[in-house]
Amino acid sequence: MRLKQPRIPQMIAQMTAPIIAQMILKTIAIALAMVAIQSCAVVSKTIASGGEVRLQSVPPPKLPGKHVIIFALDGTSRDQFMALIRSGKAPNIAGLLGKEHAGGVFDHGYAAPDAVSMLPSSTVADWSAIFTGAPPAFNGVTGDEWFEREHMRFFAPVPISIDDTADLQKAIANGMVGDALEVPTLYQLLGIDSNVSLMWIYRGATLYTIVGPSTYTGLIGTLIAGKLNGESAEKSLSGALDLDSVKTLVAAIDQHGVPNLQTIYFPGIDAFTHQAPNPLPSQIGYLSSVTDKAVGEVLDEYRKKNALDDTYVLFIADHGQTPTLDDDTHALGADGDNTPFGLVRDAGFRVRKAKLTLADNEQDYQAVLAYQGFMAYVYLADRSTCRAAGARCDWNKPPRFTRDVMPVVRAFDKVNRTGRPISRLKGTIDLIFARKPAASATPAGRFEIFDGRRLVAIHDYLKAHPRPDLVDLEQRMDWLSNGPYGNRAGDIVLLSKSGASPIEGRYYFAAEPHYTWHGSADESDSYVPMVLIQVGGSGDSMRKVIQAQVGQQPYEKDLTPIVRALFGTKPMTPPSGLAASGATGSAK
Repeated sequence: MRLKQPRIPQMIAQMTAPIIAQMILKTIAIALAMVAIQSCAVVSKTIASGGEVRLQSVPPPKLPGKHVIIFALDGTSRDQFMALIRSGKAPNIAGLLGKEHAGGVFDHGYAAPDAVSMLPSSTVADWSAIFTGAPPAFNGVTGDEWFEREHMRFFAPVPISIDDTADLQKAIANGMVGDALEVPTLYQLLGIDSNVSLMWIYRGATLYTIVGPSTYTGLIGTLIAGKLNGESAEKSLSGALDLDSVKTLVAAIDQHGVPNLQTIYFPGIDAFTHQAPNPLPSQIGYLSSVTDKAVGEVLDEYRKKNALDDTYVLFIADHGQTPTLDDDTHALGADGDNTPFGLVRDAGFRVRKAKLTLADNEQDYQAVLAYQGFMAYVYLADRSTCRAAGARCDWNKPPRFTRDVMPVVRAFDKVNRTGRPISRLKGTIDLIFARKPAASATPAGRFEIFDGRRLVAIHDYLKAHPRPDLVDLEQRMDWLSNGPYGNRAGDIVLLSKSGASPIEGRYYFAAEPHYTWHGSADESDSYVPMVLIQVGGSGDSMRKVIQAQVGQQPYEKDLTPIVRALFGTKPMTPPSGLAASGATGSAK
């Protein structure tokens, strides 16, 4: 990590691009400043002091003898996780699985060999799908940043184009992401005793635990010293957060007993990897020295409580990582003239500033950009409703296809081919998606790909231009766009050059540079671990459990139906238009 100025505000701004580092640093700010959040004072007090928050005044009764643990690994690809298992350096995780056999089967568990993330392969969209069973266009949370036209509201629970972490604060302490979800969470669907550690999707759970200021104040020195990516992962800011969070959840178990469902979120993996100059080998080191140790401490607590035998253990991740160059050439930036923001302005639009909240005299924007790493969303207004500077657009009206959408599509196509009018954007974009606009109250339609002359259906484009590197692109773009909340993915989606290109040719939509990014459909971002284990159970039985819920192709969102099946609840009914590719795990 490069610290341009030795000041905490500057460091916090630099850390806003890595997905989970935002959560760490904003929580530091909360702990140090003791910010009072009026709308959720109990949770806020816990964020400031550490410990637990009881989310239900009357907890549901425990189901005797039924226990599931979900280890949620942020930013960990399938290949990295499997390399960890086979390295001999993760005795706790490998010990749960036992000996590896063919086809992903182990003595006691099953590792789905090809589980796929949602698009974008980014933190907020993916965890939202994982813990609801519904993809973005159906659950309403479409990225790390997104814009809701009907309310003219910009959301940034994990800010990438901006440096304001207020929405992150709200996500942690107020449950903002849970409130934004338009479907029930896993915890609401189960209605059982459920504890959540660190994960900010906790609506419907019984207990929420998080670490306190002793961790964060001690870690400020680590941040200032620039040791986030030092030799010792355990002594890093990320490692200390993950390890201390386990101490807090263990204390909660000691006090309240073992819950039926325990979700344990390890955000430090992603933050550490973003900052590591040699990211993928460094991630293996982090997983072996921090994550495996933390897993072992949880398992030890269950053993002490005589609750480990027959317990189901799930490992799941939101996305993988693609190595990138940590420089301002490859980070395409925001708000400046030589950035995608500048190009949309050059195309004739007043562009919303890269800020979370705007002053009254800044509300006349005609275009909004939201960044997702390797993807970016462009939202456009009908400019006929707000021609004059200072006039607010009617964002309830869709943009005009010919006069609003296509000029921006052609501008990005031209700059990508020719470098005009912004030379640094030449050759940075892989694909440009757009669609005919729909009114905000109407479900958005499918994105198509601009081929340089016209928009072409994704299926037809891929048939003429095969892209095996872009995993399941047609289905995943459909789940991003073609649903009741698909308009939250914008009118145009830009996919930058990512994993299929050499590292020198990879570009990402972010305000700050880092050593990895994600958000794309490339296999390095897209394949995630989905591992189900039963302590003392059969790996072949675990394979049958997963395959019964996911059909031919597993997706990360299938975690919700898998967990529901483990507790014996009824199968979920997909919303109308959602059932596809064996995707039986979505909820409405």
